[in-house]
Amino acid sequence: MIFLYNSNNNRSIKYSITRKTFYLLIILALFSCKQPLSNEQLEEKYELAIKNKDWQNALELLNEVISRNPENGSPYFSRAFARTNITPQDLEKIIADLNKYLEIIKDDEKALYLRFQAFFKNKQYQKALNDIDSIITLKGKNPFLLSWKANCAFAAKKFELAISTYAERLKSPGNYEDLQNNYYYLIFSKYFSGDKEGALWDTGFLETRGFKKNKDLMKTIIDDKLIFEEISNFQFPKITLSQFDQIINYHCSDLDIFLGKNYFRSELLEKLSHIERIEDLSRILNKKEEIFALNLSYTNIKKLPPEIFQFINLQALNISGNKFSDIENVISDLKRLPNLKILQLNRLKLKKLPENIYTLSNLEVLDVAGNYLKEIDEKLGQLTKLKLLSVSSNNKLQNLPKSISNLKCLELLDISGTWISELSEEIAQCSELKSISANACKIRTLPKDIGNLVNLKYLNLGYNKIETIPLSIGKLISLEHLSLGSNEILNLPSEFSNLKNLNFCSLDFNRFKNFPIETLDLQNIRTLWVHNNSFKSIPIEVAKLPKLTHLLIDHEIITNKNIEILKKENTDLRVIKEDSQKYVKGLKRKN
Repeated sequence: MIFLYNSNNNRSIKYSITRKTFYLLIILALFSCKQPLSNEQLEEKYELAIKNKDWQNALELLNEVISRNPENGSPYFSRAFARTNITPQDLEKIIADLNKYLEIIKDDEKALYLRFQAFFKNKQYQKALNDIDSIITLKGKNPFLLSWKANCAFAAKKFELAISTYAERLKSPGNYEDLQNNYYYLIFSKYFSGDKEGALWDTGFLETRGFKKNKDLMKTIIDDKLIFEEISNFQFPKITLSQFDQIINYHCSDLDIFLGKNYFRSELLEKLSHIERIEDLSRILNKKEEIFALNLSYTNIKKLPPEIFQFINLQALNISGNKFSDIENVISDLKRLPNLKILQLNRLKLKKLPENIYTLSNLEVLDVAGNYLKEIDEKLGQLTKLKLLSVSSNNKLQNLPKSISNLKCLELLDISGTWISELSEEIAQCSELKSISANACKIRTLPKDIGNLVNLKYLNLGYNKIETIPLSIGKLISLEHLSLGSNEILNLPSEFSNLKNLNFCSLDFNRFKNFPIETLDLQNIRTLWVHNNSFKSIPIEVAKLPKLTHLLIDHEIITNKNIEILKKENTDLRVIKEDSQKYVKGLKRKN
């Protein structure tokens, strides 16, 4: 028997329970009390809460974690992130957590981005601007960050800053909706800054910029009926932190398409072209994991052989010159090769690129030379990893898509032998370009901002219809090879003399009436072609160029006396006069 004390009437009560049952009740009572979780248990429960998107539970668990170790920075970020997923958001607490986290862990762009959003939603626009500027300082400018800096400036009514930032943003690539949105807010910024005339002007140029005409907007501006509060309610994009990380940290691959050699062609493709053509894949299946490139060109296949999908490490594939019954199916099948980076589709009689080719998002080299392409879809811009694009010898192709500006990793562009009449402004945004082959086209105009291509080493614009060279050409500080032969050029801009690294320059078969004196400052020039122009003499300063070894001149106009003066000044200079056409053909083959 067990006696228990009854506090209600100060007397003992005899209960008829056994000793064993009593101890069992004591144990149950102890375990019914809430026991503190171990750190490992906390972590397990937190991970489960995150997996189930149980943000409230995650928040409570993080409160416990922080109470145990308030000096650890990471949980503050996690708690702020959890709070962003709980409606309504407690912006003050989100900001407080991120402030604490950034005190401990400096310069975390994800934390800065979350705090920027919280500041913006809390209408603390100057602090939001500070955070977006900090991210730009850390990661550099990109369209996404510039758009949000401009939006923040607009919301803060800092319209001059908004104008300049929207204008800078519009020089970068983007989809139609995104670019149109930024252009509209450029107009709004000018209007609210007091520049009504500028806003009207830009509205009138919507069509010129490639956007739809908007008469209603024009009337609203004229009638002074734009209402700031109605257009300043910005919505943040629904992107994850990992997506944000990709946006600001995207880097091009380390694939060397030149193999450290000349920049006028891809040595990598040249090397791949010498791979043995194979018709029976079954005979090499025993080493399928060791094979990284296959040449199935001109093997009369109508669809991909099933054995090809066993080559799981395949990175390069040449299927040129075949007669596929359904090219769309071929491309769909290629998606089963996850490591495929290099694809050659030459001479397949393609009138357009397969619509699903843009789903091969890992492509870094796309060679579609020698087809019948008439146009290329704007979806080309989705292949953001491309380092090489060749559409040469498609003699019906007249334009490249504007979305080519999205190809920030592009290093080699070959459009030679097409009917393209304009080297478009968008190409000037492909800042990684090292080589452009655009000879034997119909090009009349060049990008006015071609000077943005500061990495460009090789530029072949021979056999076109170019009359004027943009002033910005002088900014091509890396340029080594420039072919401008067989055009309609009358003179060069003075900025041309800034091409200090140029070692080959072709100005032959143009309309120069006077020797282009801008070449006299090319201190690294080795070969200069100036034959078949209208000037009758070569200035002696040419012979004083310190590295010049080969000079091609007009054998019918330049006198022997002029040549002797040049050779006397520079005895190592080879002045090519006789048999010049034979020499030119040889050099063209070489270069």
